Amino acid sequence: MTNSAVCYIILTMANALYRKYRPQVFDDVYGQDHIVNTLKNQIKHDRVSHAYLFTGSRGTGKTTCAKIFARAINCKSPVNGSPCGKCECCKALAESNNIDIMEIDAASNNGVDDAREIRERVKYTPVYGRYKVYIIDEVHMLSASAFNALLKTLEEPPAHAVFILATTEVHKLPATILSRCMRFDFRLIGVEELYGQLKKIFDKEGKKYEDAALKFIARAGEGSSRDMLSVADICFNYSDKKLTLADVMTVTGGADRSVIARLFKAVKSGDLAEIFKSIDEMASGGKSMSLIAKELLRYVRDLLVVKTGNTRMIVDTEENIAQMNEEAQDCDPQYLSALIGIFAEADATLRYSVSPRIALETVCLKAASLAAADYSALERRIARLECGTLVPHSAQETHVAAKAAEAEKPAKGQEEAETDAFTVWGKLVTFARTGGSMRLYTLFGAHSDVEIKDGKLIVWCNDDNYLQFSEPEAEELLRRGLKAVGSGLVPVIDKRKRSDSDGLIDKLKSMMGGVELEIKRK
Repeated sequence: MTNSAVCYIILTMANALYRKYRPQVFDDVYGQDHIVNTLKNQIKHDRVSHAYLFTGSRGTGKTTCAKIFARAINCKSPVNGSPCGKCECCKALAESNNIDIMEIDAASNNGVDDAREIRERVKYTPVYGRYKVYIIDEVHMLSASAFNALLKTLEEPPAHAVFILATTEVHKLPATILSRCMRFDFRLIGVEELYGQLKKIFDKEGKKYEDAALKFIARAGEGSSRDMLSVADICFNYSDKKLTLADVMTVTGGADRSVIARLFKAVKSGDLAEIFKSIDEMASGGKSMSLIAKELLRYVRDLLVVKTGNTRMIVDTEENIAQMNEEAQDCDPQYLSALIGIFAEADATLRYSVSPRIALETVCLKAASLAAADYSALERRIARLECGTLVPHSAQETHVAAKAAEAEKPAKGQEEAETDAFTVWGKLVTFARTGGSMRLYTLFGAHSDVEIKDGKLIVWCNDDNYLQFSEPEAEELLRRGLKAVGSGLVPVIDKRKRSDSDGLIDKLKSMMGGVELEIKRK
């Protein structure tokens, strides 16, 4: 590599937005007020601790706050808890070769000998200020022997020593280390805060932009300021003109919201040809299949949010929000929730797939089949029909249940009894959430075959769950629950005998257009 190339890389790194706009005082740190206020008050009242633990996701300000705090506790005249930057101590500590603030990368200095070296160095007093500060980044990478070597020093360091440990994986730290540190958890930064900070930077740099472009970059940061600024740096230099949303899409490889909306409509309507066409259009444009899946997942989530009326939670243009509001009118919340579950699972599938495009097409086809007919729900429905219950288990089976009910409509008294039984059972499930164990809550929530008869709540069971409901703990929970809801019923656990439901199954087949269904009998 030539010298000119090296110089260009160094200049590029020096001018990177995340380095250029790294906060130098606490007032410039955003999104972490709960931590900043505590640290500033410690400095104001001279209550500095000997060991701190900064934990949280990448790019949330752990190392930045550690550096500001290290300079602030040594500053001769701190301003509002931050270093003044003007005194001799601040100027000396701003130099990269100062020896009072030691930054150690535990990822590459993780052995016991490195910890022993720290233990030996900590004895020496600071040169410029009151404290010698050791910032150990990625501290979870230290070996077990290194932690043991550091433990005693961390517990009782010299009066002039302060340790700041930073990590993204706090669960890997020994409990003995955790108990000796004042812990601060750095949170992911909100999209609105990221957007506001990015807007200030672009205004300061004199770069023209579309609000939609900055909002997309802020959302792409996923709570990390550094990740957001890394993406913004590329987009900033992509064009000398006004930064548009189309520019950001080109740089990030993201998919246009209009194309994502068209793909969703194809999934909702079960239009298989349009599904293949939309994915092919995005693939031809070089779009990542993983990003398409994430954008589709986010779009469905936003539709569900719009359905609840909380449009302020969506970071998008007013035009797109208006279109989503119109699209959401015809969508059932249960259906959207089911789609979110399908697309959420697609992320792991695409990550390890050797054919991401085929994997994404398969996921979309699966989602499309959910709109036309949920075959897994139909199979569960038939299984319950075999056991004699006609109550739908989920909202997606309601249309099947309604047609089946027309074919085999129960008597009025029986229908009212079933309704009352399921009302009582719903209250019992709610009671089990707080009055029982998680196992019993799951058991009650997954069951639906109940009946009220002669002052008894009969819980009909198959061979699999009969023993679970017959356990003393489950029976006691039933008795306490019925007493709590004031029903006056006596719980009875019984086995449901098989009934001949061939007629109903034939009707379901005819309703599905003659589809052959494989019914598995246990």
